[in-house]
Amino acid sequence: MPRPAVVVAAAALATLVGGCASVPISGPVVRGAGGVDSGEGPGGYVRMLPAGPQPDVGEESLVKGFLRDMGSFEENHHAARLYLMPGPQERWAPEGDVLVYEDMDSITFDTNVAANGESAEIRMRGPHIASIREDGQYVPQDPGETIDTTFELEKDNGEWRIAELPDSLILGRRDVDRAYRPLNLYFFNRDESTLVPDPVFLPVSSDNLATHLVRTLISGPTEWLDPAVRSAFPEGTRADVAYDSGAVTVELSGDVSVDGDHYGMAAQLAWTLKQLPEVQELVVRIHGEEIELPGGDAENLQGTGNQWADVDPGGMPGSPKAYFVRDGQLWWLSGNGEGEEPDEARVEGALGHGSNPLREHAVSLDEKQIAGIEAGLDSVVVAEPENGSNFDSVLSGGEYAALSWDPHNNLWVVEKQATDSDGGGEGDSDDSDDSEESDGSDDSDDSDDSDDSGSGTPSGSKIWMMRGGSEPIEVSAPELEEVAVSTIRISRDGTRAAVIAELDDGPRLYVGRVTGSGGDMALDQFIPLGKDLEAISDVSWRSGDQLAVLGQKEQGAVQAFLLSLDGATEATSAGAPTGADMGALSAAPGRPMLSSADDDQVWLTNDRVMWRFAADGANPVYPG
Repeated sequence: MPRPAVVVAAAALATLVGGCASVPISGPVVRGAGGVDSGEGPGGYVRMLPAGPQPDVGEESLVKGFLRDMGSFEENHHAARLYLMPGPQERWAPEGDVLVYEDMDSITFDTNVAANGESAEIRMRGPHIASIREDGQYVPQDPGETIDTTFELEKDNGEWRIAELPDSLILGRRDVDRAYRPLNLYFFNRDESTLVPDPVFLPVSSDNLATHLVRTLISGPTEWLDPAVRSAFPEGTRADVAYDSGAVTVELSGDVSVDGDHYGMAAQLAWTLKQLPEVQELVVRIHGEEIELPGGDAENLQGTGNQWADVDPGGMPGSPKAYFVRDGQLWWLSGNGEGEEPDEARVEGALGHGSNPLREHAVSLDEKQIAGIEAGLDSVVVAEPENGSNFDSVLSGGEYAALSWDPHNNLWVVEKQATDSDGGGEGDSDDSDDSEESDGSDDSDDSDDSDDSGSGTPSGSKIWMMRGGSEPIEVSAPELEEVAVSTIRISRDGTRAAVIAELDDGPRLYVGRVTGSGGDMALDQFIPLGKDLEAISDVSWRSGDQLAVLGQKEQGAVQAFLLSLDGATEATSAGAPTGADMGALSAAPGRPMLSSADDDQVWLTNDRVMWRFAADGANPVYPG
């Protein structure tokens, strides 16, 4: 059962297709980001100058004006308060989740004016497209969610004013675009090998945003990401932050110690602040004592130094090769796609010279193991890309759909599950560590059975994690049990997974979090992304906070798109090879984007505009 704070995200997959629902407006009051008056430095903020209530305005027009002016955070929502009766003007404190609707045209108002003409009730209803949670996370809602709330109006000196109203901010999408700024907080993954971006939306005003950003970072990650990451700041750390002429000074106190290694805290601060171009310098003091940062006095957050390279959020050091299939064998492709033609060669060992072609393949991040699903067989195999290597069957007896490696050399596998009215139809992969059950003499659950038994096509999924590429652990993924997953991609920091779910209305993209350790792993709390995309067929992690997605917009041409994980930014086109139908897509930090087309050719692009031929072959993938 999902936790209350994330019930909408869980419902995105658990119920497959959301029905009509209403968002309650009343309830416990919790301090939220929407009530914070903070912002950014010069040059990044356009101040909104709302008009306020006009004389002799009608009931519905008054509420519409209040909703529009609610998007101004100046002086603690001064303009919006002018629409309220004197008492509510003093008491109103917008808190909790911010509710987001599309635009005013999507909202309906039902007005009921009292017989004496001195009071009125207006019911507001409209599609609830997203929420900004109190910790700053922007969460898109599934179709069918609604905002349904009521405003009570009274006459004050002959003018309509609002006497009772919701505690929450209710903003249109354009208000969010203007009044908030999407930024990342940075925390560490489980083994503290790399930083992980945690996208948040922070309200902006004419004040300095750096101060708010640092305080939000030190307060900890969003509730959604919290179980998957770690912070170098001890619990109980307090911060005073000052910004002056491009320099941010952070004074830490509380339970933080002057002694010890401060690299982690400094790295989190540096990566978080370097998003703001106006911030050039970082000074950190602990209990009044300045600590030395990597780079010393020459530290410039906007410079090209590599003092933070060890924990780069890209999660992929070096220059990885790409791997693709040609004539049933695996080849590699190297080069950055600029200038000289890329190098290519056949992979050594069973992968490049064997007789068992793979219909899917995935390469570990250290490029020392390659996994594949054997074509025509119900088996997942792993081999090393070196002379004399052979395939080792690590999972068998089921119908497998997708593969991905995490940074801990664990292989993730999707197994299709056939479901029927009796709740049965699951495969026999609990015995999957036995790689020798290949004769099928008394196995009645081979992959062909789902076609003959009448139990239906696979409509559910089981997720396996093969520790070290060989030891099977079943991952707890309750939201996927009744969803057919065609693709899984674990982020290269190991904290999140992008999946493509085959739903009744077409394929949809979700991102879930990876939690747990040892034999107790979980993949849950899925959030919908890419709602402006259709016919999604492939996804890859281009960076820690951006996906490359193969799909289309409004039934246009199938092409590559770049999609931010902030949940609000629309996907931007990355084009497609001219005259070819794209069939697969792969991306990695600092590497050209790769695609294969229906003509068995691999294409690449560095500028997201011009695609050029790279090699003959199909299904290119980067490690991960």
